[in-house]
Amino acid sequence: MQFAVLSGFLLAALAPLFHRWFGDRTSFFLAVFPASLALWFLTQLPAVMAGETLVFAMEWVPSLGMSLTFVVDGLSMLFALLVTGIGTFVLIYAGGYLKGHPDLVRFHLAILAFMVSMLGLVLADGLFTLFVFWELTSITSYLLIGFNHTDLEARKSARQGLFVTVAGGLALMAGLAMLGVAGGSWSLAELNA
Repeated sequence: MQFAVLSGFLLAALAPLFHRWFGDRTSFFLAVFPASLALWFLTQLPAVMAGETLVFAMEWVPSLGMSLTFVVDGLSMLFALLVTGIGTFVLIYAGGYLKGHPDLVRFHLAILAFMVSMLGLVLADGLFTLFVFWELTSITSYLLIGFNHTDLEARKSARQGLFVTVAGGLALMAGLAMLGVAGGSWSLAELNA
């Protein structure tokens, strides 16, 4: 799962190269990524519906005891399917709606990064991981809201959105720190238990 999330950021970074190769069909090519993730989640649905919780852990900062852990349970499965399913259709729709737009490449980069940030957010088990993906979501939503950067109103709305999400992120960071210290763990699963 970590590979899928992290490869989404790589795919976003390579979007300009794919646009050069595939031109107007880039949106359809990029939509294969969230569609394949949605299909993978659907294959895991019977196990999750039976009450199983899928845990994917990888050491992140071993010296601090931090790991990059993603959990797929009923709620995170629902949101992961929403993120990947809607993301697939947004990419396909954008291919036609923004056809010929000079900033389509920038849109592909921002929407893929936003989608992967949201996916990481809904699957995160660690408090630090949750916070990192929250902030990535804030930055990428700023880029999407201000996509039409020549429009003064779009820039104003993007700044307002960034202000709200960063303020919320600071409150989230304080709350997560208090929760981790009070609960004696930085894992949501352990704190929930």
